[in-house]
Amino acid sequence: MKIKNTAKKRKFSPGSLCFGAIAVLSFFLILGKSDVAIEYMGAGLSVCAKTIIPSLFPFMVISELLISSGIGELLGRLISAPSKFLFGVSGAGSCAFFLGLICGFPIGAKTAASMYEKGMISREEFEHLLTFSNNPSSAFLISAVGISLFSDKNFGLLLYGCTVLSAGIIGIAGRFIFRNKNKTDIVLVPSFAPKSSILQFTSAVQSAARGIITVCAYVIFFSAFVGCLGATIREMGVPEFFGTVMFGFFELTSGVCSAAVIGNFKTAAVLCAFFAGWSGLSVHFQIMSICADKGISFRNYFLAKLCQGILCAGLMILSLKFIYTKEPDFADDVFLTLQGQNIPSPIITKIAVVSALIVLILLFAIVFRNKTGVNKKRKI
Repeated sequence: MKIKNTAKKRKFSPGSLCFGAIAVLSFFLILGKSDVAIEYMGAGLSVCAKTIIPSLFPFMVISELLISSGIGELLGRLISAPSKFLFGVSGAGSCAFFLGLICGFPIGAKTAASMYEKGMISREEFEHLLTFSNNPSSAFLISAVGISLFSDKNFGLLLYGCTVLSAGIIGIAGRFIFRNKNKTDIVLVPSFAPKSSILQFTSAVQSAARGIITVCAYVIFFSAFVGCLGATIREMGVPEFFGTVMFGFFELTSGVCSAAVIGNFKTAAVLCAFFAGWSGLSVHFQIMSICADKGISFRNYFLAKLCQGILCAGLMILSLKFIYTKEPDFADDVFLTLQGQNIPSPIITKIAVVSALIVLILLFAIVFRNKTGVNKKRKI
């Protein structure tokens, strides 16, 4: 008697094959260059302690407080009309876009995910927001890239402007792509039970802590991966341009640092613009990790980020021809690793002060709102 095997054979999608190939490549690179991997993981830990946590963690807490306190809901109502007209999203959804532009990734995705969990936006709108709400922060592009790598703040401003404009264009284009699916006329009624101000704050800190641990884990892993890849590329004698493209494909900071030492400023500027729009697989994995349990598709996200990278590079080409015609002097202390992401200490201080003030304002708003609600119940 023959027993038939009724188990279905697993079908591998192009995406799973691609990630499988990256996993195999990572295994052999890190195994073959274990000493390099250890060195670069140390550099990644240093970056997390000196840059990632100080510049991202406060804003992660703030974004959670904006949603839980109801201030995000209020702001959403104020900008609902222009948001629907431009991007085809609700006012609440546009808050994720603006927070992502100012604070950098993955704040935009984290905010959108929190809104989706609380029923403030639909699944279609959530997927649409992911396509244009995750961008490098102004501090990174202006300070780390513009000042530290190219010794010119104006170039950093130009790069940030191209990134913002390309993200906006992608968002507007998505308005038409999602016009038959996206339900933007959502009533912003929180679907969660009210919490005390202390519980709202502690929940925001806990959620932000989980998010920052995930971000740092990817930074450390890709520090080791890119370091081993760079050592292998140098041994193989791969042309500098192709090595830079490979760095930028996997990790944004390594890509812009490698582009800064190419020697040709226009080529370096266009590559930096493409990397800023594309953002790198390291960031994409962070976004996927944050949204892993939401049951959404990332096909549109990857397509949109690739288009944004090309669009951002095109805008940079036009800007170099008509707006920014000079060539800045390259900085002498260019880092070829994630250490190039170190943000000058005055900016970290400003971020800390502004973050503290915003947290205090949000806590005051939460306490005032809770007291108002209690008084209304007593009157009733």
